[in-house]
Amino acid sequence: MAALALLAGCATAAQAWDIRYSRGVTLHAPVAGEEFSFDFPLAPGLVGYVSKQATGAAKGAVRASFSIATSGDAVFDYRTAADNTCAAPASVRLLLQRKGDDLSGVGPYEFYRWWSIAGTALRAGSFTLTVPLKPALWRSVFGKTGEANPRAFADALANLGSVGVTFGGGCFYGHGVRILRGRAAFTMTRFAVR
Repeated sequence: MAALALLAGCATAAQAWDIRYSRGVTLHAPVAGEEFSFDFPLAPGLVGYVSKQATGAAKGAVRASFSIATSGDAVFDYRTAADNTCAAPASVRLLLQRKGDDLSGVGPYEFYRWWSIAGTALRAGSFTLTVPLKPALWRSVFGKTGEANPRAFADALANLGSVGVTFGGGCFYGHGVRILRGRAAFTMTRFAVR
């Protein structure tokens, strides 16, 4: 009976996280000490967002601890669209998304999703990314910092709908990453919004 209760607890944790705007990738069943894990897909698959619902307001910082394991000379690719011509490495970034986002990025919705300016380039290792909830450290859909619209940034923090991480590179923080060769796995060990 105790084993059944433990498995049920793990299943609940797995259901909290969701992969969005991705193809060819699924979350693994979590094990103790993990929030979630997945294998990066080979092209043409990609992983974009991994998020969970949020309730309440955020005031302090977002902190994520994670590891990336690679084998076979893994090559991460973020060039998932022809217009992604900027030179920046494939990375993972923190995401805050306000309730009611229609994903258009038009009008007020430009300020419903916020990405941490700080990101971690994808490579083998263990990492912790901590970003205070200060407007200058977060970018909106079209790359404006929270200082460009501090009220919208504050409104998003007060009305969070989801939080998580996104994968991208070049010009786009969340348009996805895939593997061209080799293998790579991502494991989130801790994620907290304070």
